[in-house]
Amino acid sequence: MPTYTYNPGHELAGRYRIVELLGVGQTAEVYLADDLSLNRSVVVKVLLADLAAHEDVRRNFRERIVRSATLSHSHLARVYDGGQESGSIFMISEYLSGGSFEDVLTSGRRLSLDDVARLGRDVSSALAYVHANGFIHGSLSPSKLLFDAEGHVRVSDIALSGLGAGYRDRQTLDDVRYLSPEQVLGEIVGPKTDVYSLALILFEAATGTTPFDGMTAEIALRSRINTPLPVRPELGTLDMLLAQAAVPDPLLRLDAEQFTSRLSTVLNDAAPLVVAPVRTNVPLLERFTPNEPRTSIGFRPPSADQIVGVGTGVHPVTSQFPHQGRHAVAGVSSRDSDFRQIRSSPGRGYGALPPNRLPPQRRLGFLVAAILIVVVAIAGAVVWKMGVFTAKSDVPSLSGKTLAQATSILKSDGFTLKENPPGTSATVPANEIMSQNPVAGSKVKAGTAITVKFSEGPEMVTMPAYLFGETCTIATTRLHRLDVTASCPPAKAIQSDRIATGEVARVLYGTTNNPVAVPKGATVILELSTGPGPSSGTTTTTTTTPTGATTTSTTTTTLAGQGARAVPNVVGMNQAEVFAAMKKAVLYFTTTGPGAGTTQWTTVISQSPAAGTLVPYKSTVVLHVGE
Repeated sequence: MPTYTYNPGHELAGRYRIVELLGVGQTAEVYLADDLSLNRSVVVKVLLADLAAHEDVRRNFRERIVRSATLSHSHLARVYDGGQESGSIFMISEYLSGGSFEDVLTSGRRLSLDDVARLGRDVSSALAYVHANGFIHGSLSPSKLLFDAEGHVRVSDIALSGLGAGYRDRQTLDDVRYLSPEQVLGEIVGPKTDVYSLALILFEAATGTTPFDGMTAEIALRSRINTPLPVRPELGTLDMLLAQAAVPDPLLRLDAEQFTSRLSTVLNDAAPLVVAPVRTNVPLLERFTPNEPRTSIGFRPPSADQIVGVGTGVHPVTSQFPHQGRHAVAGVSSRDSDFRQIRSSPGRGYGALPPNRLPPQRRLGFLVAAILIVVVAIAGAVVWKMGVFTAKSDVPSLSGKTLAQATSILKSDGFTLKENPPGTSATVPANEIMSQNPVAGSKVKAGTAITVKFSEGPEMVTMPAYLFGETCTIATTRLHRLDVTASCPPAKAIQSDRIATGEVARVLYGTTNNPVAVPKGATVILELSTGPGPSSGTTTTTTTTPTGATTTSTTTTTLAGQGARAVPNVVGMNQAEVFAAMKKAVLYFTTTGPGAGTTQWTTVISQSPAAGTLVPYKSTVVLHVGE
């Protein structure tokens, strides 16, 4: 009979009275307790003795308790307290009475697309919060998604995830069912690992099935390394979002904040998901059509009984813990606890099964035949799956090819084409392939889908119109913030009637004057003004007086001060010219017409007041513009 650290009635640290043991996971014993100080139910998680024997695990657990106690999010299970008693380290966390999402899936319940999106948004927002605070869950699964009394989801076990992983001798199905490709390969786990696991959970919530199948558990796991999420009609509008969250390459995968934002766009409101508790009492008629047990990650070989038609009755295994099902609240896998029950409960092993009515010799013969049939079937399927009897071809190089070119090449080689979302590239022109999977030269069987990613060209930066009339220092600084390099060579200075000497009069990118946008990282030239040309400058008023054969001319220069000034004529000018002219006149302007208030308009069609009208200093001129 197993023994546990605390018995019901024990007062932990003089404050928490143990009510019952909820379950035992791979990291901690989990108890329901009463907080005698605040008169509330809490969960006590005690580090297992074999893990507590390692000082690095103990120290890590203490640090996580302190750090996680500072976290506060509406969809995150709270950590209240922690401590040590008689050599045992414990953590006090929030008690959530609504069960787990594992209970929902096990009951056979499938969510609507709206509820799947709400679940994903709520969980992803909590993940984005913990990632921003330096935590990575690393083992997200439906049993770690708990519900409070109102049916709102909470992510649990942030402080326990991955704790003591190096000292475990096995993993449960709950551990491996939602592993990311980088975890399967043994690579470093990052924040996007949690996003991948959440995408698999949402896929299962919407379809009722796991996305990756295989003849063995290893094949089912490895199939996700280079394979995108399957397309299923039940996913509807969520199909592309889940595919982006489950991209095998973590560098191309959505992060939690992006996933939250995109899931929010498919919902009509910001209301959180509310899930009703799973019924504990199943009506009699429903017991004759039980749901398929969640005991694999996609591997479902036929049993010996199914092959030879021999059935044996199995007595149901009762839980060794009171209040069956509440252990899921603490984040302990129901499958794991059931496995421990069978091993530890006397009289509940294979010896408890009723005897078969067939003679022993016939039972043995049937059993041997069944085993041989299963082995041969599995071996044949594995060999076929590995492509031993299928001809293989080299994957052609599609880099730099257009869609039409790639389709033609693949069709002639017997492959199919699949597109990933496009991306920007500074080196690959737009509408050409920038990457492919499998890579060129790989040997794959005919009919394999080659996944490609097309380039959208370089990432573009919109050039600000307010550069004109600025000094070289200010303009280059502003462009530097946009990741655009600028210089003001004296040899490129130009004359300008509207721009003051030493200020930016024109932007040059290659052979393009005043470009609307340039590639990110581009280099542009700022052409500074040298002032007006020989025929410009002063405003001249000429008065002619006949004095014999002589004409007298008087020239008057009008200087700009803070008094009245004439409205400049900007009809026909573009945005850059209007900015410069209005700045020189110390006047403001507003726009009406197509593209007004944006950077889309190109030409001034008319203006009010008319050109030449005297207006006060810093008045506003109304410009009617067009695209």
